[in-house]
Amino acid sequence: MSIKQNLSFSCLAGYTTETGKQETQTTCTAAGWSPEPRCFKKCPKPDLRNGYVFDTKLFYKIQENMHYRCASGYKTTTGQDEGVVQCLPVGWSSQPTCRKEHETCLAPELHHGNYSTKQKMFKVKDKVRYECASGYHTASGKRTEEVECHPYGWALTPRCAKLICSSLRSIENGYFHPVKQTYEEGDVVQFFCHKNYYLSGSDLIQCYNFGWYPESPVCEGRRNRCPPPPVPLTSRIQRYSTTYRHGETVRIECGLNFERQGSEEIRCENGKWTEPPKCIEEKQRMGCEDPPLVENAAANLSSKVYYNGDKVTYVCERGYHLRGPEEITCKRGKWTLPPECVGNTGNCNSPPDVINGAVIGGLLASYPTGSSVEYRCNEYYLLRGAKISHCEQGKWSSPPVCL
Repeated sequence: MSIKQNLSFSCLAGYTTETGKQETQTTCTAAGWSPEPRCFKKCPKPDLRNGYVFDTKLFYKIQENMHYRCASGYKTTTGQDEGVVQCLPVGWSSQPTCRKEHETCLAPELHHGNYSTKQKMFKVKDKVRYECASGYHTASGKRTEEVECHPYGWALTPRCAKLICSSLRSIENGYFHPVKQTYEEGDVVQFFCHKNYYLSGSDLIQCYNFGWYPESPVCEGRRNRCPPPPVPLTSRIQRYSTTYRHGETVRIECGLNFERQGSEEIRCENGKWTEPPKCIEEKQRMGCEDPPLVENAAANLSSKVYYNGDKVTYVCERGYHLRGPEEITCKRGKWTLPPECVGNTGNCNSPPDVINGAVIGGLLASYPTGSSVEYRCNEYYLLRGAKISHCEQGKWSSPPVCL
């Protein structure tokens, strides 16, 4: 079909489109069909004990709501007399449930944890806090938690469960030790490869409260791996590894006062590197013109003549902040891109909160442009992202997350 041409389609009995219709149209675009022609199974009327549904339907379309009411002495999971659930492509948005109404909640026996009080019986709306022992987590996966007594019982039944990780899949051309059905937090697994195969990745992984880290390695044949790259004298590479996989590339930079002849990148192909470049000494030292002027900035001019590799640093005047690198370098007769000095026009409010983490040091009500704060995660949590957030023009850069 040609672009922008429409196609009508209809769903079989018991199925509807994502918008709940029995039939609709889809359009051919450069990226494919829009929307994708799909049919979803309708949601069957659930078996609701201790309550009733307002209508008599047996099936519900996608995005259709079902209203239900609990019998006297019973409440929904949110403590209400009535509830509403919606039919989604994956099924009901939540399972409609009616629970028996209580006037009190009994604190269950807590293994591998402790309550904050010795009280055992709690009235509706009372709260109790409990803490799990090391290596165990609460009903919602935390170390400590506060739960509330509802008319149908505890919002989340207090319990301390062992932190576990999923079982590991077998590794092709290799094996691991120890082998278990489930692994507990702190367990370490080591991977090995069969003869003529080599590990790509870490040979050791550990079970944490958020899962396995790092990810499992793979076993590869010799022809898929290259040795360390052939680095010419007076040159360097931007990143270094002990092994490289088929298809990986490495960029080579020649040293100061040396010129590259050949491709700047070499590639690992079937266990061998492509031809590396040569670094030839320059016959004549290449100089740069005077460093560029940056408005509202001062440069530390240490020389009248600048050659390849020489650097100059800029500092902004009061009331301005740097945007870009503070240092420029003379490279083969040209300066790298200079920074800008931008006026401080807006302050930032307190930095954004991070769940399971906090800012190191005291917080201020206002931060000038150019300020920065550093985040730290709580115990048992791992920081992902940049740990430092910067204030620029009234906005903070994205903070990290604590997993």
